[in-house]
Amino acid sequence: MASIIVQVSALLLNLFAFGLAVAAEQHRSKATVTPDLAKEYDYCVYDSDVATGYGVGALLLLTAAQVVVMLASRCFCCGRGLKPGGSRACALMLFLFSW
Repeated sequence: MASIIVQVSALLLNLFAFGLAVAAEQHRSKATVTPDLAKEYDYCVYDSDVATGYGVGALLLLTAAQVVVMLASRCFCCGRGLKPGGSRACALMLFLFSW
């Protein structure tokens, strides 16, 4: 039962992070090219940027999902680690691949 709770919570955190990432992509800022007053050069003026907040929120949710899984599995940093062998190597590869 506990593993189902961990899996569901990690899935929900990842889904929310995906939603925030999609929202960040849809709300990314647009630039307009504006000449300076002396008309010597042009520069870009960006509108308000809410996409950065969405991106940071997605990053924090992904990090929270990783922390939940790491704490629940006691894989490498919390508690007794896995014995050296195939399962430890597989867990390490999956952990590195998920990042």
